[in-house]
Amino acid sequence: MRSNDDATRQPSEMFAEQMRIQRERKGWTQKQLANKLVTLGFPVHQTTVGKWESGDRRISLDDALAISAALDVCPTFMLSGAYLPISPSSDVVALSEVTPPVSGLEMRMWVRGQQPLWGQDERRYYTEVPSDEWDGMRSVGMGSLLQDVQRLVHAWGAGDRRAVDDTIDAIDDELERQRRALHRELSA
Repeated sequence: MRSNDDATRQPSEMFAEQMRIQRERKGWTQKQLANKLVTLGFPVHQTTVGKWESGDRRISLDDALAISAALDVCPTFMLSGAYLPISPSSDVVALSEVTPPVSGLEMRMWVRGQQPLWGQDERRYYTEVPSDEWDGMRSVGMGSLLQDVQRLVHAWGAGDRRAVDDTIDAIDDELERQRRALHRELSA
């Protein structure tokens, strides 16, 4: 169900629109995408692709991952509206009717495990990290460094040179703190 704001989409709607954009960028028909999915072991018919794109059929998580693989794109970008023409409201995703919509950047950072969504339990979000990432993340400042890098990418892409400069300064400061901490640890 679409929200009241035409620019706000549910994740499945956003993904379907991104799928169509990426399929067209590859110069593929719906049939060609269906054939590619079949070669990946995910049998679907061209009419299913059409129903996904029109919103007549919701896209499941399994569908989304297979489609992303078939189109050679990152599912995170597909969920967040990364391939829409850039405008302030073009990449707004609403997870439900009662939660505030999030920007594409916020969605990407959430899916990547870089920041919780508004209203989430931050402590739980940051502590429920797989053990293979926990060791690096528990270093003071590492989480903010990852967020700053993502902000840098976003600011650069948006052409916001002042934000780029400010973010680079913040990254430099944190890298210097990390370097000092590492030297203290190695000399101990």
